[in-house]
Amino acid sequence: MNSYYDLLGVPPHATEMEIRSAYGRDVLRLQESASDKVAQFRTALDAAFATLVDPTKRSAYDEALAADAQNHVAGAAEEADEAFRYARRGGFWFAGGALVTALTYAFSEGTYFLAWGPLLFGGFQLVRGLIRYLTVSSATRQAAHFAVLGGLIAVGILSAGFVGLSEAQAAQEIADNKKWNALIDTTSLDVTKASDLVNSVADRPGPWSASHGADMEKASVLYASVADAVAVGTAPASLEWYRVGMAKNFRDAAAIAHEYSLLTATSPASAFEALDNRWKVRLDEATALSDRFVSQEGTAP
Repeated sequence: MNSYYDLLGVPPHATEMEIRSAYGRDVLRLQESASDKVAQFRTALDAAFATLVDPTKRSAYDEALAADAQNHVAGAAEEADEAFRYARRGGFWFAGGALVTALTYAFSEGTYFLAWGPLLFGGFQLVRGLIRYLTVSSATRQAAHFAVLGGLIAVGILSAGFVGLSEAQAAQEIADNKKWNALIDTTSLDVTKASDLVNSVADRPGPWSASHGADMEKASVLYASVADAVAVGTAPASLEWYRVGMAKNFRDAAAIAHEYSLLTATSPASAFEALDNRWKVRLDEATALSDRFVSQEGTAP
């Protein structure tokens, strides 16, 4: 029991009559059985009764209880402060290790120093201190303590999250670059073949013939195949605009080449001139895309 009042089951402000009534009730219950434990409990009841019915003894006892309660509160507060300081030290190590890792990553172009020691040691001490802090009396915990520990945890998690997210983005960018390069490798031959066919038709002497139309249709098929591949392909995020633009450009090339293939020797000159103009516009658009690519990447596409 915590006190004589608890032993008798009465509140600290109980009257003498209430104390006598509670004592008599408990004594009657104890008479129903006999054992060493009952005898010990009866001795404790007698001591509690003798103290609480005597005003002088009760006053001294109440003062002792109050002093003990104050000592208990002071001890609990000291224990809470000690647990907080322990957790705070771990939090500083944890947040510092994560922050060092994040800063070296941010200012070293992807290479960084991973502070495993402070992260692991600080994280362990932080968790251990938090568990210890949460086991002390709730009355001794302070909102300021939670704010400090929460801030340290937030710094550590955000710093580590920055590195983790950056690493994930870098890995994704590497994967996209590989897919982009693979796309270029698989389509470059078809682009070359189509361009060679178009150039051979343009340089071929004599009037327009069936062979001209056949070669332009072959070029149209090749351009369409490349456009389809580029349209569903994957590019790094920074080059997505280029992928979209080139897919459209190849699609335009396929359409114009197909219309060239439908011409005959008897087609009016205006039809050839209109397609020539459309082809020139397409080439200008491709050049504009290429120039933007060089401006952004510092190299030819």
